[in-house]
Amino acid sequence: MGLWAALPVALALAFAAEASARADELAADAPAAQDERAPVWVFFTDKGVAPGPALAAALTRREAELPERTRVRRARRRAAAPTLADGRALELDARDLPLDPDRVAAVLATGARERARSRWLNAISVDATPQQRRALASLEGVARVADVRRAARQPVSIERGAQEGPADDEYFGMTFDQLELMGAVYLQRCGLTGAGVVLGVQDTGFVLEHETLEGLEVLGARDFINGDDDVGVEDGDPDGQINHGTLVLSAAAGSLPGTFMGAAPGVQVLLSKTEDVSEEVMAEEDYFVAGLEWQEEQGADIFTASLGYFDWYSQDDFDGETAVTTQAVNVAAENGLIMFVAMGNAGPAPTTLGAPADAAGIISIGALDPVGDVAVFSSRGPTTDGRIKPDVSARGVAVAIASPGTVDEYGAANGTSLATPLAAGLAALLLEAYPELTGETMAALLRETATQADSPDNDIGWGLIDGYAAGAEYCNCTDVDQDGHLDVACGGDDCDDGRADVYPGAPEVCDGRLNDCGGAPLEGDADLDGDGVLGCGGDCDDENADVTPGNPELCGDGLDNDCVDGDAECPEPPMTTGPGPTETDGEVDSGVDLGSEGDSAELGTGSGSEGDSGGQDGDKGCACSSGGARGGGLLGALGLFGLLGLTRRRR
Repeated sequence: MGLWAALPVALALAFAAEASARADELAADAPAAQDERAPVWVFFTDKGVAPGPALAAALTRREAELPERTRVRRARRRAAAPTLADGRALELDARDLPLDPDRVAAVLATGARERARSRWLNAISVDATPQQRRALASLEGVARVADVRRAARQPVSIERGAQEGPADDEYFGMTFDQLELMGAVYLQRCGLTGAGVVLGVQDTGFVLEHETLEGLEVLGARDFINGDDDVGVEDGDPDGQINHGTLVLSAAAGSLPGTFMGAAPGVQVLLSKTEDVSEEVMAEEDYFVAGLEWQEEQGADIFTASLGYFDWYSQDDFDGETAVTTQAVNVAAENGLIMFVAMGNAGPAPTTLGAPADAAGIISIGALDPVGDVAVFSSRGPTTDGRIKPDVSARGVAVAIASPGTVDEYGAANGTSLATPLAAGLAALLLEAYPELTGETMAALLRETATQADSPDNDIGWGLIDGYAAGAEYCNCTDVDQDGHLDVACGGDDCDDGRADVYPGAPEVCDGRLNDCGGAPLEGDADLDGDGVLGCGGDCDDENADVTPGNPELCGDGLDNDCVDGDAECPEPPMTTGPGPTETDGEVDSGVDLGSEGDSAELGTGSGSEGDSGGQDGDKGCACSSGGARGGGLLGALGLFGLLGLTRRRR
């Protein structure tokens, strides 16, 4: 930890002071009665930890508190950053330290009521009267007091029941079109589901009783409005509190094969509830910041939020560094979190985006209609400092969703709120395929493979995201279940490549497995008598363990092994006397004739008839037999390993 002591606290904490300076100069305080409380930020000057050994010790303690998953992600993102004496990348800095408890206590002693804390901004938000606000500004260690900005909500229109009816695809159901448009169908058929990826979803609340969400694995949940861990319906919640979050979650991660599939049905999720939908309460940025910090610390790989902040900011403030939510997502990006944020529904005029979609370190998402054209309502860039926004776009019109408040009904919804979780879900598939992706490299991959990568604009950015192009290397060159067969969607013959428990594709092979993904198993495609020879591999008496196996014919043992012509003639010169062939280390004695007509043990031949039926003389159908010394088991094994060596690819 030698270099921790060299970390200048002033520099590490300068972020909050410098990046928030302009926010403090925005709109003047709204008139308020003397006893009327309003939410305000109280920004501190530092964390109350002196540089040197005290800072090093504090950072060591804080590092030990971070989950291993979070530390690994941060280390990957900060690989090019200064390192510790042992060569490890810096995984945290003074911004990760908790607020100075003495200064927090002084704030609360004024009578102000705590709302949320931000380590990254070195600030606490409180509900305070004007008199309390003046007292807060005079406290020692307080840099300034500023309003908590609020956002006018942009409601999402929900058409219930719109997607009911015949499924478009027997597996993807009603979501086939929206997933196919961005190439997610291709990636899922390639075997990708988002498995192993943790997706953080931040919204109004979530109900998991719907049939497409009840199997979802939730790693953690936190309600920042009520200060508890229940993100569902609670006493006192306004009507519809869980609606927006539920439909967003279903688009990203729902799973009911044959009816409804989200973009990444195999992800694990973290859920944070940060937006109050009461008519008199606007979505407030302090809950957003607190929820984002929690998501990052808990180990999310990808974060998606369909929330935006417009009120109390002017277009000049959307410069990628002024809004508090933008400042927070910038820190999260430095920590390696891959973030997707909705552009908003204030289009079609230019510069109608909000915060934090203006941040440079995140992937902001615009909305398209079902044929890939920009939706009229989708907010446009550029940012104040001239950067193109959105980054990329996905479908946001007539998006199939789980109908909130029901357990088995579906509907359709419009908005960049829906395009964003679809894009985040596709990113989860890509992160499963390419686990070394960071926020920067994910953004670059999506931009470079989108539909107008060569001519981006402020309507749809670099264009419609394209899973076909982004995942082509993985899907075309990888044997996901490592069975020696590539997926059919990628030019191979394995129609179930994403499932190691289901056998490879085609052609059908006599190996004791159902390889053709749905056809009837081979007759005798098993070794019932346990003698190492399958029924379709030449054992015509496989059900009778008392009868010697059938392939190859063992001449001179007095038994009819092939069940066709009787015991084979022994070759000349006569074989040695004795009861028959002997076995040493599993190998048949060299005196045994392994080449009798109709009993070839060569790889690629067997005793099944054409059409994958077994048990008759001939050499069509089965490609090989398995197990045992008799029947070329060793040759079959060598052939299989050779095939694996040729078709597998390092990942």
